[in-house]
Amino acid sequence: MKITGDGHDIVKYMNEAALRQTKEATEKTPTPNDSPAEAQQDAVVNLSERSKDVRRAEEVIRSEPDVRSEKVQAIKDKIEKGTYEIDFDKTAEKMVKAFFDKLV
Repeated sequence: MKITGDGHDIVKYMNEAALRQTKEATEKTPTPNDSPAEAQQDAVVNLSERSKDVRRAEEVIRSEPDVRSEKVQAIKDKIEKGTYEIDFDKTAEKMVKAFFDKLV
């Protein structure tokens, strides 16, 4: 799996989804017999499996390093030795794809 960007979009989505599910789970139509103290004591939040999965995914993302240091070091070594080769076609394709992705 390839994750691009800084992860803020994923975290934002997970937070919004968790808030939405929490709101749905805790919304309760008050009855005349309910007092505020009783409502607070009886409040229970049940998180769905999807919400739990989102939380687990967030934890995994946070635990992974932002930089793959082994790969970076390998590239630095190749550059120093003069053996690093650039695939210009592949680079151009990625640049064009990134440009068109921003247009959509």
